[in-house]
Amino acid sequence: MSHIKTGILGSLLLFNVQLAVSQDNKPVKTVIAKENGGYTIKRDGQPYFIKGAGGTNYMDRLKAYGGNSIRTWSPQNAGKILDDAHRLGLTVTLGLDVRAERHGFDYSNPEQVAQQLEGIRKTVLQYRNHPALLAWGIGNELNLHYSNPKVWDAVNAIAVMIHELDPNHLVTTMLAGINQKEFDYIQEKCPAIDLIAVQVYGGLASVPQQIKSVGWTKPYMVTEWGPTGHWEVTQTPWSASIEENSSEKAAVYKSRYEASIGTDKNCLGSYVFLWGQKQERTPTWYGLFTEAGEENEVVDVMEYLWSKKWPENRSPHVSSLLLDGKKAADFVYVEPGKTYPVAVSVNDPDGDKLTTRWELLHESTDLKEGGDREERPKAIPGRVADEGQQHTQLTAPAEEGAYRLFVYVSDGHNNVATANIPFYVTANKSNTSAAAAKNTYRFSSEPVWADEFNYEGLPDTTKWSYDVGSKYNGWGNNEDQYYVASSLKNSVVGKGVLKIKALKESKGGKPYTSARLVSKEKGDFLYGRFEARAKLPRGRGNWPAIWMLPTASKYGNWPNSGEIDILEHVGYDQDVLHISTHTKAYNHNINTQKTATTKVAGVSDDFHLYRVDWTPEYIKGFIDDQEIFSVENEHKTFAEWPFDQKFHWLLNLAIGGNWGGKHGVDDKIFPNVFEIDYVRVYELLP
Repeated sequence: MSHIKTGILGSLLLFNVQLAVSQDNKPVKTVIAKENGGYTIKRDGQPYFIKGAGGTNYMDRLKAYGGNSIRTWSPQNAGKILDDAHRLGLTVTLGLDVRAERHGFDYSNPEQVAQQLEGIRKTVLQYRNHPALLAWGIGNELNLHYSNPKVWDAVNAIAVMIHELDPNHLVTTMLAGINQKEFDYIQEKCPAIDLIAVQVYGGLASVPQQIKSVGWTKPYMVTEWGPTGHWEVTQTPWSASIEENSSEKAAVYKSRYEASIGTDKNCLGSYVFLWGQKQERTPTWYGLFTEAGEENEVVDVMEYLWSKKWPENRSPHVSSLLLDGKKAADFVYVEPGKTYPVAVSVNDPDGDKLTTRWELLHESTDLKEGGDREERPKAIPGRVADEGQQHTQLTAPAEEGAYRLFVYVSDGHNNVATANIPFYVTANKSNTSAAAAKNTYRFSSEPVWADEFNYEGLPDTTKWSYDVGSKYNGWGNNEDQYYVASSLKNSVVGKGVLKIKALKESKGGKPYTSARLVSKEKGDFLYGRFEARAKLPRGRGNWPAIWMLPTASKYGNWPNSGEIDILEHVGYDQDVLHISTHTKAYNHNINTQKTATTKVAGVSDDFHLYRVDWTPEYIKGFIDDQEIFSVENEHKTFAEWPFDQKFHWLLNLAIGGNWGGKHGVDDKIFPNVFEIDYVRVYELLP
């Protein structure tokens, strides 16, 4: 094995024997204590920080590398898993079978709910006294694609039952992402759970901030985290997600952990995903191991994060994989039967001799959600000329379609570097038009609609109307302002600039007034280039935005019909800018939104240019003509791409709310002024 040395193995085996002899099947009391400005697990009276992994494979390695806990998704084989964990000195967060609405369970059916509760009762009675047990996990991502809030009543009933039967262990439930609605439900309906568990990938670094923003002040743990998710990365025009290589993954695992789990005093630890291997989009996306049990560079990182020591022998490091001289983000098209060069660049930190192997697969079509089981595509042999070389040739398959080329580079010590590149085989050059369009879409040189604000007084009523009041509990975001219409105090044009002003004055039960201008039915557009030049207000508590919503909501209420955020900024995070899109499949309520963030100095001192290019194939976002955001049309359903209908502008300055007010509102910032030099729309040319 790569990391386990003889001395470690010997000590571990002796330790196992001693534990096995001493096992007396008594529970170990586990509680949460509030101390040192945060929370700590106390297990048998001693502090216990979870250094865990999801999965039950290679538990001996996890122990040797500094880990102390595993997490399961069900009680299947729980007896053996708990026994094995105990022999190794590990604990277990044991998953309980709680059915999800997306799998057909009806939480409005009392009989189904009662039967489920009784089944869980038997599981708890069977394992409650095991000395390896740490916590019970009630279901997995029950908030994924659900609509019935009664699921949270059922979760609380399960938690109450567990505490009655087992006073010695913690109880939690695992949520997909972090969003206000679910946390509000948990606060209201689930008082019996001891802590919350969240599962995030690309957004891990912002978890402490997100947890605070939804008002959760209790302890939490992260029960799934890992690489950038397949829903969070760039996709090719044929809807293949571009996977990070093993070295890119190692870098983001380390940086995201250190920014969140490793620093937040309210976090009780985590379970990295996945301590094993599985097919999910690809055979290498989420697993820290190959099917043969080889370890990639992420395992090195986990050993460092858990033990603060790097392994003596490090995994190979991959820097690039090219097909026909192109990387994955170049969207590689090849012709049937033709031969192309392929090259992977890998080095070994220890100078070990490297062995290379290649594998060609069809692009996976058995795509599931929430980690449900997927079938691995069958390998296509005989297409790589010399499978043992880092530089060789690939003969493209004869059949048109989507493929993915994988490479594995091993060091002889059970360590491996992995990378893959998706490509598309086509004899018809026109099939590449979607990719080519990224460079050929053109826009009119002159605006087809604009407001230059070269007049005095109220905004032009032929272009702008107002949203008025504080509907939907502060516009759905718990905002603290009341939007007024046609008031020179809150929206005034002069000296070539529109000024939207937020004032500290009570109206409609809110402590502040402001304005929200909308171009609905006065400026509605399908595709185009949308520009606004603006200077942002400064001060904790404000939340200016330039954005777009659908005019007719063809696919239903938000988020089904989409949202395009050209600019968002919150005053407590000065100079940090956000561009996003929201859809039914990708939105902040389920933590899957497509978004980009960048820092630009002086956004409250000078005017900057904010722009979105919206075409049938993509939406790209720019700040001062620098691209920072891109989302592709996956050509699936409206859930992924509702952006085929007309949208209109919104210009507003919100105060407070779930995001803008997460650190409170500084009343010394008023009057607070958002200045807009112009807004322009350029037509997408045929």
